[in-house]
Amino acid sequence: MLGNPALLRWRLLFICLTGLLLLAGCASVPPDYTTQTKDPWEKLNRITYAFNDKFDKAVARPVAKTYVRAVPHQARNGIHNFLNNFGSPVTIINDLLQGKFKYTLKDTGRFLINSTVGLLGWFDVAQHVGLPDHSADFGETLADFGVASGPYLVVPFLGPSSVRDAGAKIPDYYYANPIKNNMQPRYRNASTIADGVDTRAGLLDLDSTIDSAFDPYTFMRDAWIQHRRYQLYNGNPPVAYPDYPDLPPDDSDDSSAPSTVSHTAPAAAGTKSAPAISSRQPPAQASAVVSNNNSG
Repeated sequence: MLGNPALLRWRLLFICLTGLLLLAGCASVPPDYTTQTKDPWEKLNRITYAFNDKFDKAVARPVAKTYVRAVPHQARNGIHNFLNNFGSPVTIINDLLQGKFKYTLKDTGRFLINSTVGLLGWFDVAQHVGLPDHSADFGETLADFGVASGPYLVVPFLGPSSVRDAGAKIPDYYYANPIKNNMQPRYRNASTIADGVDTRAGLLDLDSTIDSAFDPYTFMRDAWIQHRRYQLYNGNPPVAYPDYPDLPPDDSDDSSAPSTVSHTAPAAAGTKSAPAISSRQPPAQASAVVSNNNSG
């Protein structure tokens, strides 16, 4: 007997959080650093990236292309909206944990509107009443608590991440969505696969850019780090970049010179025109959200 499944899940959560806190305590950067630009595990990360790239080109990319060819555009948008709405409890719970009550109310209202008037989320009605898409995850919550990101990490099948964000996926997947938690395993697994196909289909436009990069691994790493930072600050990162400790300070006396730092989404992070507070966009408006994907 393996025991009570619920008890095992809570034990897993406790182990995960303890490990993250220990890693954060041993990190070489202050807790307020939102992202880590150094890549001390580059050799291992490149091996994992090569594996992900082969899997993507052999399985994930062909499946996504077949999905796009077989399913009409409007149907793909409806499926995307449904899956996005299905994952809304994760965002709402993390909004609450972060003490962002304004976002908690807005995202709860968005979920209720789309689940009813929007026919279980098939139509994104809420965006037309001033409730745009917004996402939050447990990695963002830990960053809000002051937990350092730890080194950059490429996760098998999932792609770019960090120690903090990779470990934070476990609570989000197993505990932060009461709807998914109460589903039978086969339905929960089916929804996970559908979400992966939908996400990969939304990134097909990036394939040629990544494939033509001089060093795709470096391109993906730098783009993910910039975009993740943009997400953690809800689309409005500060002008100063404290997570680039190796850069010398600007001692220029020309105070009239315009700042070279923009508050817009980093160009390396992709072609996204909407604010980066949303981690997922409809397939027809695919952005360069390079986190948690297998693209290479």
